[in-house]
Amino acid sequence: MKKKELIMIGLMTFSLFFGAGNLIFPPMLGKQAGTNLFTTMLFFSITAIIFPILAIVAVAKSDGLKKLANKVDPVFSIIFTVATYLAIGPALAIPRAGTLPFEIAISPYLPAGTSKSLALFIYTTVFFGVVYWISLSPNKLLDRISKITSPIFLIMIFLLFIGTFIKPMGEYLLPETLYSRNGGLQGFLDGYMTLDALAGLNYGLVVVYVIKQKNIFEENRITKIVITTGIFAGIILFTVYMMLAHVGASSAAIFPQTKNGAEILAVVVKYSYGEFGTILLAGIFTIACLNIGVGLITSISQYFNSLLKKVSYKIWVTIWVIWSYMLANLGLNKIMEYSIPILLAIYPVSLVLIILALIDKYIESSLIVYKITVYPTIAISIIHTLNKMGIKVPVITSLMEKLPLNNADLGWLSVSFICFVISLFIIKFTKNKKNCLDISDKF
Repeated sequence: MKKKELIMIGLMTFSLFFGAGNLIFPPMLGKQAGTNLFTTMLFFSITAIIFPILAIVAVAKSDGLKKLANKVDPVFSIIFTVATYLAIGPALAIPRAGTLPFEIAISPYLPAGTSKSLALFIYTTVFFGVVYWISLSPNKLLDRISKITSPIFLIMIFLLFIGTFIKPMGEYLLPETLYSRNGGLQGFLDGYMTLDALAGLNYGLVVVYVIKQKNIFEENRITKIVITTGIFAGIILFTVYMMLAHVGASSAAIFPQTKNGAEILAVVVKYSYGEFGTILLAGIFTIACLNIGVGLITSISQYFNSLLKKVSYKIWVTIWVIWSYMLANLGLNKIMEYSIPILLAIYPVSLVLIILALIDKYIESSLIVYKITVYPTIAISIIHTLNKMGIKVPVITSLMEKLPLNNADLGWLSVSFICFVISLFIIKFTKNKKNCLDISDKF
């Protein structure tokens, strides 16, 4: 594959990951981390960049999320894959992608007396119309994103960043309590909450599809290309995240009242560019969310087309676009209330599957390892999610609350690791027993 094609796939991969949430997190993190910004961002990158890229690699190596999940159990594969695609896509991320740019960059500046619901209807009609048009031709996805939307988006982000030097705001402040005591851990947790590893599991199918469009079908070659382009995308992601974090950190002294990343970006662009800043911010959020919407619609439609081949890809695109369009205008907030707990329940299992897929050849694709590691992770994640919703399981919930890092939503880590080690001992014991039986048979 030519270097130009690798760059294009890398740009596409970057754009698929970079949505509104990715715009909002870094500025607030930068403001809170202050002088401890670089260390915090390095650890943020582990869960916000490295794991999402590894998720794509894992899907590529396994030839799809369904086949990856199938290594645990066929029933688990269907339930987990469908839940992942629906939760990260039409139930949350796609409708949110259609409304967030409007709420953040357009709604606050509507003339007095303007109907907000009508304005939202017009905006989402145009937004999802463009998403639909681009998604109908997945074979053109690479060109449209890497040659058009990605370069425009990066230029806009660069303008936002440069504005902080053209019209300086202030020096970095001392980090807030959480970031002064353990900036690394907090950065790790902040990246974890982007939920981008789930997105990576979805986008793996899209990236592999694009590569196969270049008449490349060998698994090893596909994996190598995914790794190469993933590293390139990761470098761009880290650069953009650092730019946005700098914007937040440098704004802390002059705009201490800002409460979230969206507010920080809004006041900074207006401070740097005046009224043009409003247009710039609207463009940044719209393009970011447009890329996310297209990427998710494409990946979800491809998956459901492979699951139910009688229903064509175009019909699935139509279904998910209309569904997301309706939610974006009618019931997004309520849907988010139910979707976020589901995402939190799915996410730990996703991370475990990614790691197991990457070390698959070293564990010899052992069903024992997959089952013993994955099922307890599911159980802990569900119990933890129920606890967050105010539902306690007698005895088990209180025991779970004593797990290391449970307060940081990482209680599952210790359970998953212990179960993984136990599964390795079981494999070793089973092999030794089999070898002993084989030797005894010879005599």
